[in-house]
Amino acid sequence: MKVHLTTLGCPKNQVDSELMLGMLGEAGFPLAERAEDAECLIVNTCAFIDRAREESVQTILDLAQLKERGSARALIVTGCLTQRYGGDILQEMPEVDGILGTSDLHRIVDLVKQAAGRHDWATSAPPGYLYDATTPRLLTGRVPYAYVKIAEGCDMGCTFCAIPQFRGRHRSRPLADVVAEVDGLAKRGVQEAVLVSQDTLAYGKDLAGNGDIGDLLLALSDTRMPWIRPMYLHPAHVNDRLVDKWARARVVPYVDMPVQHADDGILRSMRRAVTARRMKDVVAQLRAAIPGVTMRTTVLVGFPGETDEAFARLLDFVDDVRFERLGVFTYSPEEGTPSVTFADAVPSEVAAERAALVQETQDRVAFERQDALVGTVHDVLVDGRSEDRAFAFEARTAGQAPEIDGVVYLRGRFTPGRFARVRITEAQGYELVGERE
Repeated sequence: MKVHLTTLGCPKNQVDSELMLGMLGEAGFPLAERAEDAECLIVNTCAFIDRAREESVQTILDLAQLKERGSARALIVTGCLTQRYGGDILQEMPEVDGILGTSDLHRIVDLVKQAAGRHDWATSAPPGYLYDATTPRLLTGRVPYAYVKIAEGCDMGCTFCAIPQFRGRHRSRPLADVVAEVDGLAKRGVQEAVLVSQDTLAYGKDLAGNGDIGDLLLALSDTRMPWIRPMYLHPAHVNDRLVDKWARARVVPYVDMPVQHADDGILRSMRRAVTARRMKDVVAQLRAAIPGVTMRTTVLVGFPGETDEAFARLLDFVDDVRFERLGVFTYSPEEGTPSVTFADAVPSEVAAERAALVQETQDRVAFERQDALVGTVHDVLVDGRSEDRAFAFEARTAGQAPEIDGVVYLRGRFTPGRFARVRITEAQGYELVGERE
């Protein structure tokens, strides 16, 4: 039975998909690149916000049409949507033949084998699965980087976030196991390991004697992986000991630290466990400790109770701190989270206007920094052929994380999957143009 898998959502979902494909490949199932060529269709869903759930449902319905036309015999749904709403999916979507939650990914082979019959989903089963370095994994991207999940779940309890409901409590992988996976990826030719989890700086706190994220980064420094990039760092966990270890570790000079807001009242309401003043100090400390560091953040506007004054404080914070990279999102009420009961909801049109103002402020900062890069020389990782037909290849500097930070378009001939030294010749908004030095 040929199998095709569609992945939606974040890099953590991509890791889950690659693990499932690895298990299926090891079990002897041929894999189809196109859904039209498969007999069994799998979709790994996202349920983070409304738009993600809508995309997941529409994708399921689109794939179900292939069953109606007779080209596919079975449709399996996995991931966050099924972990959160599995019972509803089985009841309301008869097109679906089987489902798995995030805690049952290791059962994908058994489910495909019995795909002709519907599979009962245990709503009481808590998330608990963690893969290890020996788990088969098929890298799906034709790129020189790979995501590595170092932990699952989250204990922080932010009032706007539903992730703990379907990903469970924080669970770290053993340090030696993460090191073994990264080393193994390097042997396979991967040039960059992007470390991801729901709360990366909480790594190791649940495992006695395991060491913290700083210890993990120091251990990964001894691997053959050229670039190591941790993502999703909660500012409440930063301390002097961590900054010292980080500065000594061989990781790219890049820090992804979502601040979410900069009004202390909103931060308390969000249950972020940190103040705006503290976050400013953390950014300054990291910039002082890591030469040439690129700071990335995300902010959330339109949270219940966000007054004009609270938003103004956020805007001033963005203007003062001058992050090199910033993403802005509007609040989406999530079922089962405390924030859905909060008073003083912000109208959606107001939230959208505020998001645009944040983006305008950030654009001014970012474009100034981009223009300042013209004439500078950088080591870049060539990801592959360019999506822009004006250029043959595209790459990234250490200050550009995959898929979110823009690229360096390259003039001339380069080898995908290799590093090259280039001079930046142009800045085009968030994109750069370079040629071989």
